Amino acid sequence: MPRKLLRKLGDVQEAVIKPLFYYSIIALFIVLFISIIRTSIFPKEVGEEHLIFEMVFLLLLAILARSIVLYFKQPTVLILMLLGIVMGSSFMGMVWPGVVSILPFIPQEPPEIFQHMELVDIFAQFGAIILMFKVGLESSIHKIFTKENFLVAILGIVFPFIAGYLFALYTGGAFMYALFMGAALTATSVGVTAAILKEMKLMDERFSQMVMGAAIIDDILSLLVLSLVMNLPTSLDPASLEPFLSVIFYAFIFLLGGSIVGKYFVEKKLTVLKINEKSLLYVFSFVFIYAYIAEFIGLSSIVGAFLAGVLLNYSRNSEEIDKRTRSLELIFVPVFFISLGLLVDIGAVIQFFWPILLISAVAVLTKLVGCGIGAFASKLDARDSALVGFGMSPRGEVALIIALFGLNSGALSIPEYSIISAMAFITTVVVPPVFQKLLSYKPAGGHAA
Repeated sequence: MPRKLLRKLGDVQEAVIKPLFYYSIIALFIVLFISIIRTSIFPKEVGEEHLIFEMVFLLLLAILARSIVLYFKQPTVLILMLLGIVMGSSFMGMVWPGVVSILPFIPQEPPEIFQHMELVDIFAQFGAIILMFKVGLESSIHKIFTKENFLVAILGIVFPFIAGYLFALYTGGAFMYALFMGAALTATSVGVTAAILKEMKLMDERFSQMVMGAAIIDDILSLLVLSLVMNLPTSLDPASLEPFLSVIFYAFIFLLGGSIVGKYFVEKKLTVLKINEKSLLYVFSFVFIYAYIAEFIGLSSIVGAFLAGVLLNYSRNSEEIDKRTRSLELIFVPVFFISLGLLVDIGAVIQFFWPILLISAVAVLTKLVGCGIGAFASKLDARDSALVGFGMSPRGEVALIIALFGLNSGALSIPEYSIISAMAFITTVVVPPVFQKLLSYKPAGGHAA
């Protein structure tokens, strides 16, 4: 065959056949990808493959949320929780009939993307632990347990409990419902406020330190209130108070003893080590042990993680630790806020809209007044006192835990549980934008915005 013809055949192969082969492979890959996505979202049966899908999808959702936040410059917490709502089964069930009417060829049943909520809970708990550990790294223990913070925390317990209890009774609720409503209103979701303060680099401000310190104390007191409420029906028997007294005793031993032992470990061991892969394992072990102890004795794991972070602040390597753990924060902390959105029952919010709106207003106002008075009495100005009050207003996961206890014990009905959980979500979503707007009036340093 002439060489000229061979060269032409080679040119045809290079120009047509080779690109056609590559394009065919790409097209097949796209078809395969779409098929996998469809099968994962609409599985015929739930198996290990769907579990892997949920895990990967959850982490990709966290990355997507972070990209949206950076691109549109919107509040991180709000974007994350809204994504959680959109991906939740409640929202999907509501909007899917409309989607099917537009796209009749898709499956009629709405997708249930997250069918293993225990997986989401694990990732969310891990994210909350990482968040509070990182916040603790920017705090000092002598700035937490102060008389000013105790005053703010106590007023932030008393005002909401009384108001929640009276509101529930006034609206026709039973005695136990009123008690759990009061207990739920005492809670503070420190993770949401902490994320905002950290994102805006305001953790060193005095009002921020007061919010963080009072919120940690508030979480402890809220769990003590829950313990008292759970044991109140048999309170005439002294033995029934044992769980309540046990939580107080263990909390005192953990906070005091853990601070002494942890400070010694950090100053004598971690400070002298160079931060590398080996010493970083010591850091993580320290944080997870404290989180586990706090959870085991009846406090929240986030309290233990926060205390561990505060103690690690005594190390001269605290900045390096913060830098080395940044990647974990970027991946797992968003999952925590997405999980709060997944828990929202849109149907319950619509059904009990006015009671939820009223109790949410009561929840914000009582923290604003109670904690604001405490902050003002501690010689903060009106603006910073209002910031403390708003910063303590989100209820989040702590109120959900209290409501879940009430539901599982039979003290709350499903509608009553829905009202409390919706209140927890609304205060967590509505407060951050107001909080950020209030921050913009006077940036750090006291200069006009």
